[in-house]
Amino acid sequence: MKKSHLLALFLACGGLLLAASDRKEIRVPAGETRSAAINAFNARLDVRGKLDESVFLVGGSLRLEGEVSGDVICIASEVEILDGARIGRDLIVIGGRLLRSDGSRVNGRVYDVRSRQGMRQMAASLLPFLPESGGMTFFKVVKIFFWLILSLLALAVFPVPVTQAAAWLCREPLRHLGRGAAALLLFALLLLLFLLLSFVFIGIPLLVVLLAAFFLLLIFGRAVVFYFLGERILGALKLRLGAAFFIVTGIAAYTLLKFVPVVGWMFLVLLDFFAVGIATGYLLKKKKATN
Repeated sequence: MKKSHLLALFLACGGLLLAASDRKEIRVPAGETRSAAINAFNARLDVRGKLDESVFLVGGSLRLEGEVSGDVICIASEVEILDGARIGRDLIVIGGRLLRSDGSRVNGRVYDVRSRQGMRQMAASLLPFLPESGGMTFFKVVKIFFWLILSLLALAVFPVPVTQAAAWLCREPLRHLGRGAAALLLFALLLLLFLLLSFVFIGIPLLVVLLAAFFLLLIFGRAVVFYFLGERILGALKLRLGAAFFIVTGIAAYTLLKFVPVVGWMFLVLLDFFAVGIATGYLLKKKKATN
């Protein structure tokens, strides 16, 4: 069985197990304060008191009548935000359903990734030259682990292309940097065009295809960049470890840059330029080799 088929089978089985599992109930009664974060799968959450942390829910439902001081991130969940509810940071709902009362308050941003506006917000967040707000929020921590898992999966499924592309990046860094800048400019122009077209029906599927293609490109490119960084760092320390440790070390360096003001953001932008450039260059070379 091919690795890609095995991965798809694993994900499908995980989804079936999630759907089949019994929902547990997690409650924060009115007048009660909970200090630990809620990370749950296929659960029924009822928050009427105060949560001094964040909520991360996959599947299930959330009924919020009280206060959450951190982020609320719900994927494929039924989310109900009632009158008087308070969220200290961001509210992010991907899939599922969101019912939010006008009497609720969200101090951060609201991402409802089922609407056109939510899709535009998520699309804009993929552009590396748009800086994020300061601080290491719960959502940013989740994103770092998200990219770590995706990069390790990319290495597991495509070990030879990742190592080969990392070697190409070492040989021609400036060429890949320029190619990445050109590819990101093209992506930004197409994104703007498809966002304008999304006011009519035809723009929505085009926008979905563009975001999916760019996201896949970014996964491969970032895996290559993390591998490249980790290989150089561990090589300088004279540590002989496996390819997976290259990815982990590379994303650790990537995370540290997020704490460096201005200069760190500039380096992060350059890394994404390299990521898009090497991914685009690898695809072009492979396509040219097959012709």
